[in-house]
Amino acid sequence: MDILTLAREIGAAIQQNEDYIDYKIKEQNVECDKELQKMIEELNLKKVSINNEISKENTDQAKIDEFNSSIGELYGKIMQNETMKVYNEAKQKFEELLRKVSFIINSAALGQDPYTVDLKNESGCAGNCSGCSGCS
Repeated sequence: MDILTLAREIGAAIQQNEDYIDYKIKEQNVECDKELQKMIEELNLKKVSINNEISKENTDQAKIDEFNSSIGELYGKIMQNETMKVYNEAKQKFEELLRKVSFIINSAALGQDPYTVDLKNESGCAGNCSGCSGCS
């Protein structure tokens, strides 16, 4: 049994999963929403502008405050856009699937039975505390 072949099969199965397909469709919808893309482009330009202002030797705090305000307002509009809301919901659902798959694999790598790993207790912790700053 070649583990890399199995990993490729898992990858293929993920791409056939309903949550993945829904996520990719919603992602495409975001890319095709001209109004949303215009707002995202404007947000990115404002971020560049604020970074340019911050990196100046003599920064203008009033300009920085104005950029921060307009960035926050624009970000809020983007996040309230219906296409973006639906995309974020689909993305969260797909990411949850990936967390569960990763949790099972990590738990098995630490010696747990992959068939009995309790996903209800999955919190991103695989049981190995060596790289962790502590449980909450």
